[in-house]
Formats: sequence, C-alpha cells, structure tokens
Amino acid sequence: MREDADTTVIVCRQDFAENRILYTYGRHAKELKNDGKTFLGPVFESMTEQAGIVDDAEEVGLLVHIRLRPKPNDDRWYQIDFVMQDESMAYYSNFDGRLPSEMIHVVPLSGGLPSQMFIAVEALDEVAYAHAVDAELFEENDEIGLPQDQTTLLDFGLEVDTSTEPTDNDGEEHFVIKKIDNRAVSLPLPGPTSRATGGK
Repeated sequence: MREDADTTVIVCRQDFAENRILYTYGRHAKELKNDGKTFLGPVFESMTEQAGIVDDAEEVGLLVHIRLRPKPNDDRWYQIDFVMQDESMAYYSNFDGRLPSEMIHVVPLSGGLPSQMFIAVEALDEVAYAHAVDAELFEENDEIGLPQDQTTLLDFGLEVDTSTEPTDNDGEEHFVIKKIDNRAVSLPLPGPTSRATGGK
C-alpha cells in the first residue's frame, strides 16, 4: 500500500510498560531513533485486528499508511474526520462505524490540517525492516526487540562465504557454507519454560 500512501509511518515494538506494548515510530531510520514512545489505542488495535496482523504488530511492528484522498473500492482504508482544534492539538475521529470511538490527536501544522485523512495498516515490509535495523532497534542490548537467542550458522561452527562459486554440476553459482575450525558443533538446549504448559 506504500504506493497509494502520501505518508508511511514505521511503527516498531520497543518496550513494555504496565502490560501495554510501547512502540517507537518514524518515517525513516533517523526518526525511528527518537526517544518518544507510544502505545496503540483502541482505533489502531481495531485496525490491526481487522487486517489480521495482530501477531506481527505485537512482536515486531506495523506500517501505518496515510492518504489525504479516498481510495475507491478499497475497504482497507479508514476515513478519519477532523473534529476540532485547540492551541496545541487537533482532534480526529472515525465515524463510519468500523472503528471504536476514540479521539486521536496530532500536532497542528502551520499550513493547516485536512478535513479528512484515510489510514490503512499492514505488516512491516523489507524496507521498514531495513530502517528498523539501521536505527539499531533490534540490537543485542535491546531486551524487548527481536529474539536475541535465535540460532545462527556460527552457533553450528559454520559460516557463509560472501563470495560465490559454481557448485554441484549445474554450473550455477551459489553461496558457499564453510566449516570453521575449532568451533563447537553442538548447541545447548534451552532450559524449561517459566510458564506452566499443562504437562505438554
């Protein structure tokens, strides 16, 4: 949906607080490094549920696409209407019945705000992942980012040679996996889960 959006905001899971998942957000890697965090309110929670991306959103993040014009014959876009504006905030709400009632606010722009916005959500794509990695959101010291105990080839004493060479008899070039000397070839199993599993 990027090609149909005027603006796309990358929203990545960053932290937990009081059992609510907090997200950082931005249009590119530099903005993703901001210190501000937010949680998804009822409107965005409903959007992710209707889009079928709740697991993606809670584990990694989502994309929020914004348009200023309606997208004909595409019910993935939700109409958000301007309600009111005060000195510091402008308020919008959805009135088509598909989303719960919630006043969402944005910082007013000097050039004025549109009377309507159209918003859609989807799972993170490769471009968004690249921005998140560049912003170091999934680094080792990030306790809440992507799982840090994920197995890599190095754990098996293997590495991928970035050069390619013909292998087998098909004449095609492939990445080559090479054995690393003096590397352990066995992996420790994880310990028992701290959550009861009913004996399963």
